[in-house]
Amino acid sequence: APVGAVVDDATTRASGARGVDGARRTRDARDYWFPVCFSGNLRDKDALVAFDLFNVPWVLFRGRDGEVGCVKDECCHRACPLSLGKVVDGRVQCPYHGWEYETNGECAKMPSCSFLKNVFADELRVIERDGMIFVWAGESDPADFVGPEAAYESWDEDVYEANEPGMFTTGEGFVTMAEVIADVKLDSDVVVERLLDITERARREPVSVKNRGRGALSAVDGTRLISKVLRIGYDAVPQSVVFKPSCVIASTIALRPRVGGGDGTSMQVEQLHVCLPAKPGLTRVLFRMAFDFVPEGAQNAAGDVWKNLAMQVLQEELEDVRSAGLKSETTSIAVESFRVFKRGDK
Repeated sequence: APVGAVVDDATTRASGARGVDGARRTRDARDYWFPVCFSGNLRDKDALVAFDLFNVPWVLFRGRDGEVGCVKDECCHRACPLSLGKVVDGRVQCPYHGWEYETNGECAKMPSCSFLKNVFADELRVIERDGMIFVWAGESDPADFVGPEAAYESWDEDVYEANEPGMFTTGEGFVTMAEVIADVKLDSDVVVERLLDITERARREPVSVKNRGRGALSAVDGTRLISKVLRIGYDAVPQSVVFKPSCVIASTIALRPRVGGGDGTSMQVEQLHVCLPAKPGLTRVLFRMAFDFVPEGAQNAAGDVWKNLAMQVLQEELEDVRSAGLKSETTSIAVESFRVFKRGDK
């Protein structure tokens, strides 16, 4: 069974889901499907992706059949981080003494000593879909919080019912251009709140795509050219913003031309922000950017230009997030959804 980190009462959410016995179940802050990685980051069969969730280290890797495993990033022998090792025949191998673990956490090889049966590293349940990898961080059964009996609406059902497209599927006509990851030294709730605030203010008071001056990424010619065109020629206007517990923001942005008019809907950008509670005071942000105005295949035609552009956009957003005084006095459906979630309302 997965073992999560200790969460204090202030971060515990009560959603009021009911089990088959009719008893009210308390929904812990960990009782959600958390998107922790883009599938592209595990495209290589030998890839290892380390991440923290609720102050516990984990590592992702693919087994022999391509299935994804998530085990605690700590060898059962001497607690060496498994992410410093490598994948050998679908098992993650510790770099210290070579102990090897299956995707279910079972230790299958102990070359440094006599083999001991039933040695397991902690592991998390995993679902892969919509180009992302999700883990269930809680000790409850995910089915307890899905369907009409769940008192708190969540995107869990989108993930759990994996045969249907969920909120992580890009819209029709959109092409995913880039997926990037960055860390910010703030609590996850603070990052979510401030990103929602920034977006809401932009909806009420459309602003120009910002010009931050020459930064490190502007040295890349393609990125600089595209960035310049967007900054000079368009205003970014949020069209829709959705918050889904516990840490996801999905938004659609219209790029409205400043010259020549237009209704602002001919060029659209979909953005997905996942604000993972990595550690106290640290959030990992997964950011996906999709366009509806480029043909399929364009994302592969310019090297790292789109990835660099997405990272530039994300870093500029996080620069605003780090700034003080972002509290908005107005509200929106997305902002209110977040506030309801924070209060633990039913």
